[in-house]
Amino acid sequence: MRQIIPILVLLGVTSTSFCAGKPIPVATRVPVAVVAPAVGASTSIVPTATIRAGDTFDMRLTGVPMDVIQDIANLQYTVGADGIVNVPLIGKMKVSGMNSTQVEDMIQAKYIAEKIFTKPTVIISVGQVARFVSISGAVRAPQRLPWTADITLASAIGNCQGLGDFAKPKGITVIRDGKVFGTYNYKEITKNPANDPKLLPGDQVNVPE
Repeated sequence: MRQIIPILVLLGVTSTSFCAGKPIPVATRVPVAVVAPAVGASTSIVPTATIRAGDTFDMRLTGVPMDVIQDIANLQYTVGADGIVNVPLIGKMKVSGMNSTQVEDMIQAKYIAEKIFTKPTVIISVGQVARFVSISGAVRAPQRLPWTADITLASAIGNCQGLGDFAKPKGITVIRDGKVFGTYNYKEITKNPANDPKLLPGDQVNVPE
């Protein structure tokens, strides 16, 4: 009577089974290497710029009928003053304050929820729009400055050659979306950069005399 011993398979080690007293080689199983991110490496995705009123973008669709792709291929969309854009087959959607990835996800979800398409992929390409902040009042060189992501109230005033001779360091106002966003003391924000607010596109800064 033959005695059969169960096969023991060890990961990464050649094993054998025994049948009728003779070893039968079992193929070695090579473990799959798993590469972990390097210590300290960032796996986050840098978000895209926020879409604002007046911005324009192109939209491409894949995973939908070819005639639909051709109909929207050469269209350009402009975000209205109310932050709304008219999307084909869906209608009006508010996109201001969102980045392009968020808009893509929102439109895709809407197409699926409305049962217009089953597996659409939306790709948004936002046009490069020049954005500015305006510095007026008692600075040496009042002007409109190109906006950058790191521009602050103090740096904007510095780019205007600083405060004028008759400027009042207190009571500098930042107007955002037609409303007073904040009132600042120039000496305080230069002394403590943590209190120096970052400016957004379209901000208006007024330095009193």
